[in-house]
Amino acid sequence: MATLIESMIERAKADKKTIVLPEGNDDRILAAAETALADGIANIVILGDETEIRSKNFALDNAEIINPATSDKVEEFANLLFELRKKKGMTPEKALATMKDETFF
Repeated sequence: MATLIESMIERAKADKKTIVLPEGNDDRILAAAETALADGIANIVILGDETEIRSKNFALDNAEIINPATSDKVEEFANLLFELRKKKGMTPEKALATMKDETFF
């Protein structure tokens, strides 16, 4: 009989989702990403500086790494944030700065 954890892992493998992990410079996040990829639990997107992340020697070959500061999506996301929050005082400049932060991206 499978344990609860084994059962959860099998369900995750059967219905693979994409997980976005901010704070890609944290070794705990990278270790979790490495485990999820190795076990085939999920597709992984890591937010952070790719050079810094790859230099840490985790097995992340199948992970997508996006740097919010240089992503081509940052302008699009900033415009969306501005439109959603402009009545609450959001400016285009503040929206752009916010989207460059990986925890908001």
